[in-house]
Amino acid sequence: MPVPFIGRRFRPSEFEAYLKTLAFTYFQPEFVTLHHTGAPSLATRPDGLTDQHLQNLLNYYQNELGWSGAPHLFVDDREDGIIVFQRLDKRGVHAVSFNRNSWGIEMLGEYDSEEFNSGRGAKVRDNSVKAIALLNKRIAASPESLRFHRDDPQTTKTCPGLKVQKADIVARVANAMKTSPPPDMVSNTVPWKVFLSTGLEIRLVHMVGGRPTCRIKELLTLLRPNGTFTLNSNKTKVTWKTSTGNIKVINVAQIDEKGSPWGFLKEIADVARYRYEITGNRITLTKI
Repeated sequence: MPVPFIGRRFRPSEFEAYLKTLAFTYFQPEFVTLHHTGAPSLATRPDGLTDQHLQNLLNYYQNELGWSGAPHLFVDDREDGIIVFQRLDKRGVHAVSFNRNSWGIEMLGEYDSEEFNSGRGAKVRDNSVKAIALLNKRIAASPESLRFHRDDPQTTKTCPGLKVQKADIVARVANAMKTSPPPDMVSNTVPWKVFLSTGLEIRLVHMVGGRPTCRIKELLTLLRPNGTFTLNSNKTKVTWKTSTGNIKVINVAQIDEKGSPWGFLKEIADVARYRYEITGNRITLTKI
């Protein structure tokens, strides 16, 4: 099945009008996932993404990778820099855990090294913020619903680049949407490291909304073995019955592509009766 290619450029006002023409029946996006292209970079695309570049990308996704979907948008630094690459009402392919329920946006640039807050990078940033705000508005999503590719528990990539900070982008999107960012939003440029007081490192930690998360069952089994777990029908809460018969309920932060529920680390520690201590970017969990 071919990629449902569109390849149209929009200014922000044009993009808002375009979004109003779409209906979401089979694919129902819930948030936006932000990426950077890495390669090509800004340096290798001095005039942004031309029609031929878009055709090259289509050939790469469709024929070389054999995908039937691709990132939904590409964004460059031109005035009409919001590019609908594939149909927005169809599932794309861009992040393993987020493909089923999010739009994927690829920002032109390599933001581990290229400047993001000045020059051409800042223009890409501003176009991306406008696009995210309009997509959020279309589906009534909040600014903090934004995911970075590096939030995906199935990747180790730094995408959309270490120079792109979640708190900054969410604040900019909130401003564009004329709302306020969450007060506890923090930068996740530097990854958290989580340890038990015994020195054991908990490695599978990812950020959701600026907060560290872990797989609920995996962490609770480590902290308090021999419990049982039930995910509710709308996949928003996990009921944990401890080995001693106590019942606790944990909120679900996200569901990964394998169907595993992830929860906020602080909440999991609290229900397991572990003290949660932060020193710099290090979190230590100590049994109470």
